[in-house]
Amino acid sequence: MFSLHGILLLCLVSGLAGPAWAGREVHVVAVGEGHRSDDYYALPEARLLVDRPGQEVGLVLLDGGTLHWKIEATDGTVISEIVRSGPGPRDSKITLFGIPMVGDQMSGLPLVFRPLGRDFRTLVDSLTDHMHTDRLSSFQGVHKAGDVPVRVDRVDTGSAGLARDYLSQRVGQSADLPPRIRDWVASRGETPDFTLVFDEHAINLAGPAGTRRFAITPDVPDTLLPSTAVYDPGSQMIYCITYGAEGYLYSVDVRTGAWAVVTSLEDYDAAGLLYVPEGRLLVTTGAFSRPGQIKVFGLDGSRSSIFVPTMAFPGLTDLFDYGNEHGPPLAPRAFSDGWLLVEAVARRDATHPDLGEYRIYAVQVATGEVRLLHYGSD
Repeated sequence: MFSLHGILLLCLVSGLAGPAWAGREVHVVAVGEGHRSDDYYALPEARLLVDRPGQEVGLVLLDGGTLHWKIEATDGTVISEIVRSGPGPRDSKITLFGIPMVGDQMSGLPLVFRPLGRDFRTLVDSLTDHMHTDRLSSFQGVHKAGDVPVRVDRVDTGSAGLARDYLSQRVGQSADLPPRIRDWVASRGETPDFTLVFDEHAINLAGPAGTRRFAITPDVPDTLLPSTAVYDPGSQMIYCITYGAEGYLYSVDVRTGAWAVVTSLEDYDAAGLLYVPEGRLLVTTGAFSRPGQIKVFGLDGSRSSIFVPTMAFPGLTDLFDYGNEHGPPLAPRAFSDGWLLVEAVARRDATHPDLGEYRIYAVQVATGEVRLLHYGSD
């Protein structure tokens, strides 16, 4: 299966770390834990077979430490570079056909197991810089290696997220969207001259004339978990929602201070709220793991609902650790002619203190069609 000439060529070339060859493939394999062999003193193993005859391959190996990468390749496969990243530079080792290889150590690459999420975007950005390419050829991740080799034997052309700038290909047209939707995208909306603070006891409305407090009246259900509120200066009405348990959508008349229940949310957790004067509509978006659960409540009693899966929003999973945490809510910004404009902004945390990435989408609330209109970083 393997010729001596092929083995020597692979061993010699794999020690090179110069500029990338034209057309080089970059394949990434991530392994959390290795397979234990019968040798008690040996490192756990991750076996890898590279089967790309006629191709020049750069390998990127990601591990959780304490691992022996045992690599083999088919005749005609040229491995020009091996990059390894793990907790420490010497806690794992690499052999090619049993011959020790040093590889190019890169510290700080995230150990991820599927091509989704914020950490995977960090990985793509780092590797495309280092490997002088605009796209990864494939990605495979396993939490625990078995005794069967992981095969690197194809180029993945179907996963758009392997490309560094994949979102530029996902931006949808906007010329046929209602003017209100297009105008909001162009200006990022207007900053209101008032703020609302909603707690378990009252809503505070602060504006140029000062702050007014509207205490919750005893004739409405308790607001156990306040979510968000909006104010319509035209009608001088505040609308607010709670989540947890049954949940309610309330109204507050600023002129009289009277509270009322618009409707029960019937266990629906909403994170975003928009009031649309035309049609007197209240539009909500879901909280936690269901941001695309969109409901439209008409003050005339009309109701409609649609659920759009997270994966239907291009680039939304880039903004959080998909699979391990809830994503940012889809904040409703404008509504017109059945199109809802929503915005998602990545949360800042200790790991990403300066992160301000955002995505803006248009959603057709009757059909569930989603268009990515804009993306970037504040």
